[in-house]
Amino acid sequence: MITKLRLVFSITILFGSFYGLAQQNYWKTGSLQHNLVSKSMQNIDVNKTKTFYLDASTFSKALDVTASFKGERIVYFPDGKGDVVPFSVKEHAVFAPELAKKYPKIKSYIGYGVANPKDRLRFSVSHKGMQSMLVHDGKEEATYMQPSKNEEGQYVVYSGSAHSEKGEFICDTKDVVSAKKNTSALKLIDDQTLRTFRIAVSASGEYTAYHGGSVADALAAINATLTRVNEVFEIDLGIHLELIADTDQVIYTDATTDPYSGSLNAQAQNTFSTVIGSANYDVGHLFHQGPNGGNAGTVGSVCDPNWKGRAYSSRSTPEGDLFDVDFVAHEIGHQFGANHTWSFDSEGTLVQAEPASGSTIMGYAGIADGNNVQTNGDDYFHYYSIFQIAEYVGGLSCGVTTSITNNPPVISPLSNYIIPKSTPFVLTGEATDPDAADVLTYAWEQIDNGVVTRTNFGPENPSGANFRSLKPTTSNERYFPKIERVIQDVLTQTNPSEGSSWETVSDVERDLNFAFTVRDNVVGGGQVVSETMNVRVVNAAGPFKVISQSTNEVYQSGSVQQVTWDVAGTNAAPINTETVSIFLSIDSGLSFPIVLAENVVNDGSEIVQIPNVVTTTARIRVMPTNNVYYAINSSNFTINTSDVNLEFEKLTYNTCQPNDVIIPFKYTVNNGFSETSTFSVFGAPANLGVIFSLPTADTNNTDVNLTFSNTANVAPGTYEITVLSNSATNATAVVVTLVIGNTTFADVGLISPVNGAIGVNNNETLLWELNEAYTSYDLEIATDPAFSTIVETKTTPFSEYKPTSLLAETTYYWRVKPKSLCAEGTFGTAYSFTTALVSCANKNAEDLPKVIPAVGTSVLQSKITFLDDLPITDVKVNLNLEHTFLSDLTISLISPQGTRVVLTSNSCGEFQDINAVFDDAASSFVCGSGAGAAIEGSVRPLGSLASLNGESMLGEWILEVKDGASSDGGEIIDFSLDICAEGVLRPDADNDGVFDDGDDMCLGTPNGAEVDVNGCAVYKFEPDNFAISIASESCTTTNNGEIIIDAVEEINYSVVVTGTGINSTTSFTDVTTISNLDAGTYVLCITGTDGVKVYEEYCVTVVVTEPDVLSVLSAVTNTTLKLDLSGAVLYTIELNGVAEQTTDAKHSLELKNGLNTIKVSTGMECQGVYEEQIYIASNPVISPNPVMSETVAYVGALSGKLTVTIYTIDGRVVQQKEHSINNGMVNLEVSSLAKGMYILYFEGAEIKGQTKLIKR
Repeated sequence: MITKLRLVFSITILFGSFYGLAQQNYWKTGSLQHNLVSKSMQNIDVNKTKTFYLDASTFSKALDVTASFKGERIVYFPDGKGDVVPFSVKEHAVFAPELAKKYPKIKSYIGYGVANPKDRLRFSVSHKGMQSMLVHDGKEEATYMQPSKNEEGQYVVYSGSAHSEKGEFICDTKDVVSAKKNTSALKLIDDQTLRTFRIAVSASGEYTAYHGGSVADALAAINATLTRVNEVFEIDLGIHLELIADTDQVIYTDATTDPYSGSLNAQAQNTFSTVIGSANYDVGHLFHQGPNGGNAGTVGSVCDPNWKGRAYSSRSTPEGDLFDVDFVAHEIGHQFGANHTWSFDSEGTLVQAEPASGSTIMGYAGIADGNNVQTNGDDYFHYYSIFQIAEYVGGLSCGVTTSITNNPPVISPLSNYIIPKSTPFVLTGEATDPDAADVLTYAWEQIDNGVVTRTNFGPENPSGANFRSLKPTTSNERYFPKIERVIQDVLTQTNPSEGSSWETVSDVERDLNFAFTVRDNVVGGGQVVSETMNVRVVNAAGPFKVISQSTNEVYQSGSVQQVTWDVAGTNAAPINTETVSIFLSIDSGLSFPIVLAENVVNDGSEIVQIPNVVTTTARIRVMPTNNVYYAINSSNFTINTSDVNLEFEKLTYNTCQPNDVIIPFKYTVNNGFSETSTFSVFGAPANLGVIFSLPTADTNNTDVNLTFSNTANVAPGTYEITVLSNSATNATAVVVTLVIGNTTFADVGLISPVNGAIGVNNNETLLWELNEAYTSYDLEIATDPAFSTIVETKTTPFSEYKPTSLLAETTYYWRVKPKSLCAEGTFGTAYSFTTALVSCANKNAEDLPKVIPAVGTSVLQSKITFLDDLPITDVKVNLNLEHTFLSDLTISLISPQGTRVVLTSNSCGEFQDINAVFDDAASSFVCGSGAGAAIEGSVRPLGSLASLNGESMLGEWILEVKDGASSDGGEIIDFSLDICAEGVLRPDADNDGVFDDGDDMCLGTPNGAEVDVNGCAVYKFEPDNFAISIASESCTTTNNGEIIIDAVEEINYSVVVTGTGINSTTSFTDVTTISNLDAGTYVLCITGTDGVKVYEEYCVTVVVTEPDVLSVLSAVTNTTLKLDLSGAVLYTIELNGVAEQTTDAKHSLELKNGLNTIKVSTGMECQGVYEEQIYIASNPVISPNPVMSETVAYVGALSGKLTVTIYTIDGRVVQQKEHSINNGMVNLEVSSLAKGMYILYFEGAEIKGQTKLIKR
């Protein structure tokens, strides 16, 4: 019989002073030098560690002292904060008794915190020192302690996050795919049984040498590892691993002679079989020092003589928490039947429910490059791992089972919920334990299988995990996402990085499934129970948000404020939240202990009173009365104290005649206020009695009752009454609402649908008149006017309701009865309406098959068009697709309105092919469950096809197949849609898209034929039936352009020509010429008939051109003339009477000194002749000279600026001026000069020279 370890708190009293002194003697703090730590801690951040020195002798004496209760001892250990705290401990052997006798100095212990029973301790001792593992309640990481290197008695205390190392561990165990069982039917570990399995551990020569070289050294290390492994296995699984007596026979001290040379799986199995013997152990495992890796041989090998000894764990530093948990516990988990829970790739096991790498023992934290949730794994098993192991060991015949007295926890039944999209939620579970001393811890984990990588993680992911697994804690609730992110209004996450939250709400309709797992944490046989539940996210509602208090507002205590929120459809089906409660936080939203309003109508607005608190970090939360979603306002706000507060429990009070209403309130004061306040009311209706239990108050926290009486003499209704408190310097007022309920009622007026309406939508909202005097309404819907066959009833505070059970083509009768708190009326006159006919249609895609390429990524689409504009009631997708690796694909249906419904997404791993009907009414698909395609039969898609209901079916529907991997391919073979909609589908027997009930003038056109708007077949000319040539104008304005049309097929044609100055019609049978055309653009529209077929008009635009204007640009550099020519093909250039021809657009000529004449022409007279004269001289030449008043200087440059300075013979400047050169000439005005001879000096960019001028 295994006895549970219990705490006796009197131990602390009896031995506290002695051990308080003792612990000071054997633990002393120190400092750590990084180069003096063991190899396994080389990658630990020294700044995140604590260092202690242990006096081993004193500690051993303390450990040997036996307390007076069940062999427990009080010893002290450092915790993660660096404090040395007491633990009640006792020996808990890993070694079989025979092995323990051989090696009496190697032991294992368990313990609980004396001051904090939630702290659980495991430690091992040996001649090599001590190693420990301290597990907290989940709010803190586990704390580990390892001996350092070289310094005797030095120990390093650290948590898992202190590791800077990312593991390079690769688990080569091949997962076993099995059909998923009903997880809700299994309570995990609850049979009050401890299962002990004999474990044989072999050590390679390398492993032994690493730990010191002797058998005892290796055994000490194995004991330390199994001590930590047993911590997890006993607590999570009710399994104890006992190291067999002959273990020392398979510990090897020489790497050159041990049996391990490379094929470790097979060699380990052979060693255990030949040395130990198959009958002498239940599970075998090799510890090796070498490349980081591990392999369990297979999943589920315990007791199997051919497989149970094939496992190994190998690490370059085979010690410490990483080796113990991430390596050894992981591989032993495989041996006991657990698959991987990570989801960055598909293994087809149906338990891959942790996003990306995962973080639990069966995950890959830190070793999934680009997909790491965190650096290293946590020391607990995921729900699925516990489920698989419990199911596996339940069928084993080996091992020893021991009944224990530990009772399993009992979980209260869980409910399923429907919540709005894009909205946070909080899940809470309740559990009790008959064993009052047990410390229960709780874990809420998402259990949706699916491929989730860093790149596809996000709010639009329709499958797999939106939320990572978190360590069990003593809190029975979990916020999704963490409350800290909600406070920051960060509800979604995409492309999460390592160490980030890996949590996101869903923006799409989908199911989120969760397991609530409760551990009792009893050493010697823990009991673990679980229940599952479902949260359905719907598109029809959300996001639910608080709108008010969006800035840092400042309120006074006692003041009345309005809280507003976006109902966002949550008050209607399918969520149906009728009432909410409003809470106040004074710590930025970390907790909401203050109720401001309870069970108020979910109508988006409520008046609340601010309580008498002081804070700068107030937040508001609005939460449904019977649901799990919620919203928090987006900003902190401030509450300051008022001198006087009248604090009411609520602000609205209801009564029925003739009852009195007693309204309690508390008179509170702040800021040293001590005046006497007098109470009164304002705005009370006539005849209402008003009595205060105390007419005045002058003391803080005075309770006062305000009584309203004589209600029998007050008309029913709603009254806003102001309660006043007045003193010498203060006036405080609070408005309360008094509702005196009706006892007489008028019939409720029905609004919509109108009486006798036909063709009403099946999801039509029923509307009636709102009367604030009524607190609720009873609605009845029946199929007969006498209401003998009632199909739906509803009591609601709202004046509208959307029925959920209406059938097509059915006449319904509905009526409403008003109610108040005091009485209820009668049902008024009923209205009737008839629901619309529901018609269904099937259409196949005509653009298939399409090949999905095996190389590269691709996105393929297939399209189907519906022409009826009717509201959808149901959609089914029929798909036949081949692909050699289905998890590469994301397949979606996109409606004409753009709504996307994901059918599959990275589903089914390496399974192949789909041949299925996707239907919301079907069960979720199970990959490979049939004999054919991986997904076959009628299956439920990942997304919700119901989200399309209400949209029009009119338009183009798209099947999108996205292949996200660069290898594997296939083919979209067939795709069709079954769509049902409200109304009558118009007939189109020839499937030409023109309805046959009046629009189609040509019934029976061949399937696939192109038709016009009248449904008549359209005949088109062959693309090459016409050869059209153009003859341009010979010269500008000659109007002699032509268009020649030459038809291949000789039939009767007619061409209409419109364009520049023409609008003509010409008939022809083969060739026609349209002549005398000006340059311009012309449109030719040709029709034709062979007497039977009338061809669709064919139009083409042509251009008749004309010669360009002759353009000549000239430039002179020194004596070189450069011409730029355009407007013709052949040019004639004449220089000084010598002609030449060229086709070049650029041409150069050499000019002579003196006057040069250039002429340029083409073969068309209409383009004219370009003529220019250029004078070339070494010095400028003046002509005429002598001159009277004006002359011209020929300067040799065609353009530019030139400064001309005129000197007298004796050298005086009489004129200086800048001139512009125009075609080589400069005009000079000299009339102001006196008669005589002058010297003219010219200076420009390319000109310097002088000449003489004679003035007459």
